[in-house]
Amino acid sequence: METEGDNAGNTPSVPSIFMAAPDIPAAKRAGLPVDLDRLAAEGDGWLSAEDRYSLKTWGVCTQDQDHVFMVRVRTPGGALPSAQARGLARISRSFGPDWLHLTTRQNVELHWVPDRRVAALLDAVAEIGMTTRSGCGHTLRNVMCSEEAGLSLDEPFDCLPDARAVSDAVVARSAELNTVLPSRVNVAFGGSPRCRADARLNDAGFVSVLRDGEPGYQLWGGGSLGKAPFLAVELADFVPRAHVVAAAEALIEVFVEHGDLDKPAKGRMKFVVERLGEDGFRAAWDQAFAAARRRPHPEPSPIEVLPEVDRVAVLTHVPPGGWSAGVRPQRVPGLATLTVDIPLGDTNGSELEVLCDLADQHGDGAVNLSRDQNVVLRNVPVAAVTAVRDALRTRGLYLAGEARTASVRACTGSAVCALGITTAPDAGKALLTSAGLGRNSSLRVHVSGCPNSCAQHQAGDIGLSGSKVRVGGRARDGYHVYLGADLDAGRVGEVVGRVATEDVPAAVETVVGAWESLRHDGERLGTTVHRIGHDAFARHLEAVMDERWASGAEPEVEVVAAGAGAPAATADLGTLPPGSVTTVEVQGTALAVANVDGTFCAVADECPHAGASLGEGTLEGSSLRCPLHGATFDVRTGEVLSGPAVEPVRCHPVEVVDGVIRVPSPTA
Repeated sequence: METEGDNAGNTPSVPSIFMAAPDIPAAKRAGLPVDLDRLAAEGDGWLSAEDRYSLKTWGVCTQDQDHVFMVRVRTPGGALPSAQARGLARISRSFGPDWLHLTTRQNVELHWVPDRRVAALLDAVAEIGMTTRSGCGHTLRNVMCSEEAGLSLDEPFDCLPDARAVSDAVVARSAELNTVLPSRVNVAFGGSPRCRADARLNDAGFVSVLRDGEPGYQLWGGGSLGKAPFLAVELADFVPRAHVVAAAEALIEVFVEHGDLDKPAKGRMKFVVERLGEDGFRAAWDQAFAAARRRPHPEPSPIEVLPEVDRVAVLTHVPPGGWSAGVRPQRVPGLATLTVDIPLGDTNGSELEVLCDLADQHGDGAVNLSRDQNVVLRNVPVAAVTAVRDALRTRGLYLAGEARTASVRACTGSAVCALGITTAPDAGKALLTSAGLGRNSSLRVHVSGCPNSCAQHQAGDIGLSGSKVRVGGRARDGYHVYLGADLDAGRVGEVVGRVATEDVPAAVETVVGAWESLRHDGERLGTTVHRIGHDAFARHLEAVMDERWASGAEPEVEVVAAGAGAPAATADLGTLPPGSVTTVEVQGTALAVANVDGTFCAVADECPHAGASLGEGTLEGSSLRCPLHGATFDVRTGEVLSGPAVEPVRCHPVEVVDGVIRVPSPTA
């Protein structure tokens, strides 16, 4: 699927299904070169996998469609002055289909950007004082910040200046750091209860605190979700504001020194914590922090330590319609923070311009992007709430909670993302009008289109992770359902079962109904699930939905040598759907195991041409393409389908019995 005119005059490119996975360590060691002039002149047909990875470090990501890109614009702390927001609105109309996607990390994405226009778009972004640098890839991603920093009744001071200082200091070193970072780094700032929970989901979490009246931060490190969720560990109970940049630099230095650059799949900071242990990780950071403090750093921007809130004075001022989830009181009596519901984070240029008008007329002249993919207007007089509400409704927009739609966050999924398995926005849209969620507007549903957790499905009250699932005796597109998250108690959601895409609404209604009938007063869904038990919820769903539900995660397939007593390796079918291939080891020998439309095949993992891993190749039908030089083989027979290889690859007989892939011993 391509937009009209995107490919006029382009050099034919290799279809995206055949694009090999990049050699990320090699790209980093080469310095991550990017030739934007050639991309503008010739289109993207000449780009290697490593070139495409290098583009990511400039915020430019390949879409699932040929010849178009997604470009992610950095918005440190989510604070977006209206002048810059209007600039993004103009750019969205000029370079694509007038679609802006607000992410869960407070950035803005522009999709369907033609290959030849990428460089011009980056120039246009720079002209409005913004950047895409380090927007994707193994870089410092956005530095998030509470959208109510300095204004809410919970925040002890405004942490946005410190969030921006960390972002500026690290992004300024992108050319150096991006070549040595083992994986991406996510950073969050804030002092509200919500922010304290978020701190444990990020590689670095700075929680605003006061110690003897001095502003500073509790620091957490090493958290992330994805396929192996891990909650961050506490590194320091207090870091003064003067040392916050040094603290962030020290954490990155420990990551670079101890992270695994050569194995990106094991590159996240959480694996450093795992290898060093919590005490070892903390000791390494302490040492690096001591060294970083000795280096010169700019003085932090002046801020005000906020006095105790006069809650009586604050709540004496009542906005029309009263206080609500979408209209919250600020510390200064008579001012409100308004949250505008942007379903699934999808908006357009004219809609964004309306929000800018409201921010200029009634707020502080900025639209603030929230972690729930909404827009927040700050410093709005309570007397202006009705005017804002009326202006929104003329565009079909509402303040949070007033449209009676569910609170759903979703990534873009397979609609445009090359990593997506399912179209997450479609599942999200199907849930917006859920009766159960509408009755319980505080429930948050997080929908990710793959296991990588861009929508943080393990942190939602109900989490959905896109996958190929086997339900009712056949494989189809669907979701793993996660329940039980309670970050305050240090728990992430766990898989209770799986459903096909079309049955997601029914499964969610069943979960909500069970919770409503079982919860104690004031009990959140995650607490109820933990008290009652994941198995009980799974069995209830199984009883209600019958063959439309399968309890537990997609079963693992054990790979064993025929006749052997113990499994030699495992391959998770949830990550080996039809059309995919992976490497497993059987009695010390590496095999490439492929799923050809539900039939498993195994060949030697080593390409006979130059020794590359075929398990890292790409599969179309029964044709397996080597990631190094493009030789293709029939995985059913080992036959060479195209060069440069001339020798066939050795095949191994495979049978699946009770969820076990059995192959004869490769050395037999």
